[in-house]
Amino acid sequence: MKKLGVFFRIALQYLWRYRRRYLFLFLALGFGFGVVTVVSSLKDGMKENLYLSAQSHYAGDIIAMGYERSGKINHHLTPAEIKAILDAAETAGLDVSSAVLRTTVIGRNEGSVYFNGASAILKYIVGADWEQERGFFKKLAYTGEPGLLGEDSILISAPAARELGARQGDSITLETATVLGQKNTGTFVIGGIVEDASFFSYYKAYISRTALNDLVGFPAEDCSIIGFFLPDRTKIETRREAFQRELSFRIPTHPLVYDREAFDNEIDNLGEGIHTLLITLQVYLSEVAQLMNAIDLASYVLQGMMMVIILVSAAVTCRLILHERIRETGTMRAIGFYESDIRLIFKIEIFGAAILSLAAGFIIALAVNWFLSFTSFRWFPGFEVFMQDGRLSALYLPKTLGLNIIAVFGILALAIWVPVFRNSRSPLPQMLSGGAP
Repeated sequence: MKKLGVFFRIALQYLWRYRRRYLFLFLALGFGFGVVTVVSSLKDGMKENLYLSAQSHYAGDIIAMGYERSGKINHHLTPAEIKAILDAAETAGLDVSSAVLRTTVIGRNEGSVYFNGASAILKYIVGADWEQERGFFKKLAYTGEPGLLGEDSILISAPAARELGARQGDSITLETATVLGQKNTGTFVIGGIVEDASFFSYYKAYISRTALNDLVGFPAEDCSIIGFFLPDRTKIETRREAFQRELSFRIPTHPLVYDREAFDNEIDNLGEGIHTLLITLQVYLSEVAQLMNAIDLASYVLQGMMMVIILVSAAVTCRLILHERIRETGTMRAIGFYESDIRLIFKIEIFGAAILSLAAGFIIALAVNWFLSFTSFRWFPGFEVFMQDGRLSALYLPKTLGLNIIAVFGILALAIWVPVFRNSRSPLPQMLSGGAP
């Protein structure tokens, strides 16, 4: 242990003495790791924002959806199905942080809002329990301060409000389809305008669940979906499988699906009556999987380029320093240092420089991401779903950072192993005379 401490002290002394020679490696490593960290943290941030947007939109990590082919409003759960779903979730040990009931009307021709002769088409009309989901509605970004939400309140998106020319406090007319295929209308007061232009919320409105049930012709206790929020997202699929097994004993339940195409096929093959499907967000997000794969591919290419730069920089710096210090290395051999000792000292030296470079690179990444957080990307259509309040946000996951650090040290080890080994094994007379290793 004492010997290792001596080696560390010698390595740090050499690192300080040859700091100018290490400047090139320091800059290359710092810049390369900074770029890699920016790319990976932004990518993780975009994925997290996409997931959270979908989680808010679909109301949970696991969604129990009732589907009934006979009605115009297909998404439907009665109290019997609701009780069976909640009991199965408890028996399966789903361990939810919260469960919400929502009634939904989905489709571009199923809903509209009207104000002073202007109209806006809605794709999603969501009936929610204001009190039960109070935390969710508090977190939404509003244009102005939202008012108290009651049975006659409605929340609409900012784009829909602009189309209508309506402001908070105005009374607007909501038209929606009913279970019989007719149209029904109700008058609601705008309780808040949601500042969200993503495709999840652009054509969406929220009203009370009981009010929407009344409009579409459902009994007050019914709903369309039950969303379960899980505190631990690492075991969602395992828990969905257990949930599925329990639920299938109670009510008609369709097999699990893993992407949107399989989901659509299941919907097409439903029989009579109400059938329940358990969906995770990955099923819905499979529609944007190609875009995420393209982002992943671009990030991997850029990270690969940075690793090549680090490899070349480390190899050049290593060879240059070894050549200049050949006599010193020979002297160390002459006074009793083993070849393995010399190799260890040089590795400590290089990795010490790398640690300083990685710290500098991380600071660079923090600065770049801080700057990007003030840059608005609202001009990029459809990109809102990957952002937080219209801006990029970085997410520094320990796993991702750890893999990046391991990759850098692996590249360094690859770059210095052969030169250091050859240098330490050179003939002693050649080393003392300053000959090339």
